[in-house]
Amino acid sequence: MTAKKVTAIYFSPTKGTREYVCAIAKELDAEYTEINLTDREERAQEHFFGPDELVVIGAPVYYGRIPQVRGGLFGKLHGENTPAIFVVSYGNRAFEDALLELSDYCARQGFFGMGAGAFIAPHTFSARIGEGRPDEKDRKAVACLAEKTKECLESGKTAALGVPGNRPYREFQTVPFAPKGAKACNQCGVCVRICPAGAISKDNPRNTDKASCIRCLACVKECPQKARSVGGPVFAVAVKQLEGKLMKTRREPELFFAEKD
Repeated sequence: MTAKKVTAIYFSPTKGTREYVCAIAKELDAEYTEINLTDREERAQEHFFGPDELVVIGAPVYYGRIPQVRGGLFGKLHGENTPAIFVVSYGNRAFEDALLELSDYCARQGFFGMGAGAFIAPHTFSARIGEGRPDEKDRKAVACLAEKTKECLESGKTAALGVPGNRPYREFQTVPFAPKGAKACNQCGVCVRICPAGAISKDNPRNTDKASCIRCLACVKECPQKARSVGGPVFAVAVKQLEGKLMKTRREPELFFAEKD
């Protein structure tokens, strides 16, 4: 089978996952299309895919899981026995149950995995962790994932894709700090628009709803005035500890493929 259409689908607040998902899709079809589930309006739309299409679906890893966003991430995606490649990216720590969770979720929505990959991207809390990724070795892994998945698809393999992880998934954890705006905030609305969780009020954008915030820090990275940040000693200590642990060892991409029938 040859896919008549390839679609890159991603939730990627700081664009690390998007880079990998789109690179894989491009290897498969230079004219691939994109669906950006980071955008709340796009995420609310229904999307349908047939058995003769191929989708590349990706999300970042937060605390060993896929992000827990109110309303869910992939509930509006509907496959019809649609082949898929599952992708997670993480900040050089571990992807734990995230890839399995993504695979399970998409299977319930009508997609079956032909290939999967866990890749390293800059860490949400410190760009020093995973700095420069993806690099040449990562891009070779991207090409390998695309090529071998294409071979699996063309050979007609239908066996289940096996990926590591545990059920039940690890308990989802969060951190006590969240970004907020400073006096330099001019209420331009950029943070309100790009927040994937809708945690920033248009009326008072300096504040953040901690219950909704997923700590992706997209608002911090994209604020034109550099007026948003995560302050306080707890965050500073956490970043220092993460850098001390995660910059010692370089993790490499891990790839998985459908087995023979």
